Amino acid sequence: MSFRKAAEAQQRLELELNEERAAALRRIAQTLESFLEQLSVLREQIGTVHWSDPSPDLARFRELRRLAVRQRWYLEVQREALGLRPDHRLDEFYRIPRPM
Repeated sequence: MSFRKAAEAQQRLELELNEERAAALRRIAQTLESFLEQLSVLREQIGTVHWSDPSPDLARFRELRRLAVRQRWYLEVQREALGLRPDHRLDEFYRIPRPM
């Protein structure tokens, strides 16, 4: 294989990898947005409750929030894998509600 063909193959591979990284970033963001939407709905349903309330809705809220925090971290890691600089505005775009 010539040097030129090897370089072209390397470029195609890098392009495919970046496309997959971008697709993964999109999936992560969509999942995070879904969790945040569900959290918003649950917070409205729950209203104001004491933290010790054994409500299944409250337990679901806590679990969704835990998953959202993890997904937010995945988003940051995936952005770094794409070579994007850390963006502190992500917290503005993906606001994770305070714990209940």
